[in-house]
Amino acid sequence: MKKTKLLIALALSIGLSASLSAQKNITNYIKVYFTQPVDNTFSNGVNAKYLNNVVFDTLAAYINRAKYTIDIAQYEYITWTGDPIYTALNNAYSRGVKIRYIQDYSYSTKNTGVNKLNASIPVLTSPTKGNTACNGQKYNIMHNKFVIIDEFSPDTTKAIVWTGSPDWDLAMSQGDYNNIIIFQSKVLARAFTNEFNIMWGDTTHGATYNSSKSKFGSCKPNSGTHRFTIGGSEVELYFSPSDSVNNHIVKEIQTAKTDIYCGMFTFTETTDANDIVNAHTAGAFGAAILDNYSSGTYTPYTTILPGGLGTNFQGYVSSTYLYHNKYLIVNPSGPCDDPVVLTGSHNWTASADAQNDENTVIVHNDTIANEYLQAFAGDFKAISGSSLTKTTNPCKPTGMNELAAESELNVYPNPYKGNINISYNLVQDTRVTMYVYNIMGERVATLFDGNLESGQHTFRFNGAASGVYILQVSEGSKVYTKKLIQE
Repeated sequence: MKKTKLLIALALSIGLSASLSAQKNITNYIKVYFTQPVDNTFSNGVNAKYLNNVVFDTLAAYINRAKYTIDIAQYEYITWTGDPIYTALNNAYSRGVKIRYIQDYSYSTKNTGVNKLNASIPVLTSPTKGNTACNGQKYNIMHNKFVIIDEFSPDTTKAIVWTGSPDWDLAMSQGDYNNIIIFQSKVLARAFTNEFNIMWGDTTHGATYNSSKSKFGSCKPNSGTHRFTIGGSEVELYFSPSDSVNNHIVKEIQTAKTDIYCGMFTFTETTDANDIVNAHTAGAFGAAILDNYSSGTYTPYTTILPGGLGTNFQGYVSSTYLYHNKYLIVNPSGPCDDPVVLTGSHNWTASADAQNDENTVIVHNDTIANEYLQAFAGDFKAISGSSLTKTTNPCKPTGMNELAAESELNVYPNPYKGNINISYNLVQDTRVTMYVYNIMGERVATLFDGNLESGQHTFRFNGAASGVYILQVSEGSKVYTKKLIQE
């Protein structure tokens, strides 16, 4: 009996160590911050971080480390006393960093921060609001909020993407509710750059834009790759209006099994609201916070969510500040149910989906989802005066989503020396891709890409060097990952 207890304790210890290691691993490559206090009592091991009035100092610190390139697409930038951003950008330009900047037309006369940039930094302004763009669709706004740093750095660990909900002004840091997500990934930085180049009309860093080739809104083509593996977790990237982002929002809402949370500034899409209520009615714990800006005639705020969620719905009413987040959290309390965070610049409106330039990221990771849950819980308590109900699930977090495949995906031995065997039992004939990525998200091998018959298949992989690799298998619309460790 004592020996059995010892073995169980040892197994639990090993499992806990692996879990903490995986959690630490993902936070090396994806970092999230919040502009209002968080509730760390909801933490599963990695505490969410509240940046107390220093979110833009954090951005400036990243800019100060730039050595090669900075591309910025930012809706609004109104400077303030002590603003560190334009100083950091001008200093970067002075030391030889190539900078490009895209701003929105409707804010171009108000963007005092842009006016403080070195006059030699090229700035592109989006088309006039209301102009007819392509396919008869009128253009609305360039509402992106992202910064790409050192995409072409020889050191691939230095490529950074900064995105999230805040515009650049004092209230966004010191009173409004916002979230920031930062990726350390060359492949994701390149994907953001592809989108930037479409709007810019040119691919040369530091060069002026090409107005004859520049495309915005419904004139833009699909910019390319949408799925990546970063730090062992799947990350999806979509841009509006080319990528039908609301379809991806609906898809994620409909995966809710354990719990679902929405924090949103502008929410007018009734389908999204109804799907959240349906998930809650089907058994998932559901809660939402919407800014009062979404009230008036918008039924998600006035009837659908308060009627379907009851006291778990909170409207934020303030004459001074905004609930400016734009995120969805799905299954953060169910680590085995594919925990997901969807965030970016995209409000849940028809114009955001069809007329605006917007960016959206979807992160499949239990640690990141839990950090956002901590932030939502802090917001909910601050706004409602009541603590959010904790949802429990017996499944243990890992920091990396290794989804159990219906097709019975197995790898052995793991860890391994030399070759590793990948056993894959496909349920039905379909197209399959099998890629191997290093921990930075760069593809290092293609094991298979094509149509595969149902049945048992075996593949082999030999990593070029010792380290951690990620096997990603796509089977139709399903994606599975496994961590490979070469000794």
